[in-house]
Amino acid sequence: MKIAIVGITGRMGQEVSRLLKPNEISGGVSSTTSDKEFEDIIKKSSVVIDFSVPKVSVKAAEFCAKHQIPFVCGTTGFVDKDFKKLKSYADNTSILYASNFSIGIFLMSQLIKMSEKVLDDFDISIIDRHHNRKKDSPSGTTLFLASQLEKKPQIVSLRVGGISGDHVCSFTGEDEEITISHRSFSRKVFASGAVKCAFWLASQKSGFYSLEDYLSAKK
Repeated sequence: MKIAIVGITGRMGQEVSRLLKPNEISGGVSSTTSDKEFEDIIKKSSVVIDFSVPKVSVKAAEFCAKHQIPFVCGTTGFVDKDFKKLKSYADNTSILYASNFSIGIFLMSQLIKMSEKVLDDFDISIIDRHHNRKKDSPSGTTLFLASQLEKKPQIVSLRVGGISGDHVCSFTGEDEEITISHRSFSRKVFASGAVKCAFWLASQKSGFYSLEDYLSAKK
């Protein structure tokens, strides 16, 4: 396996590179990489892991589709037009997208769906806290959690300090409140999830996959 890392100079890209052996990394793409170098790195890779920005992610997906290289994307902050474009490349290669690669977040999403069915007259809110350099607000994880609910939740996003990720979903009634929360202690949990997905995706046929597809396959 040879893995290319798109966004290698970023915090998540660096975390992914620390988890891989040197001979498992085919190359890294940063803001200074030319389009030719970018495509050359993709071509010599078995799979690509991307934690960058939407514009770069779409370009990476295009190169991966052109050369039929599996693509794992954890970039957040997409507008609908760019995300639809990203998904369209799955016609020619396997693409796995997740706004959060933590198994704990996936479990949280299942718990809040179950809770809403029981607490159908409760108000729902989600608070997300991340480091003060995170650009998208609300976080991609918060939008994912909100998409699992029938009722639109109230959302508060805080960008403070060096927090790697903290999400709290509350169901508040007149006389009681239930909270379901997830806190990550380091970015390693997200990088590890992306690497595991990459090794799995390398053997999958063309199509658009999610973290749920990966977890279901591992049961």
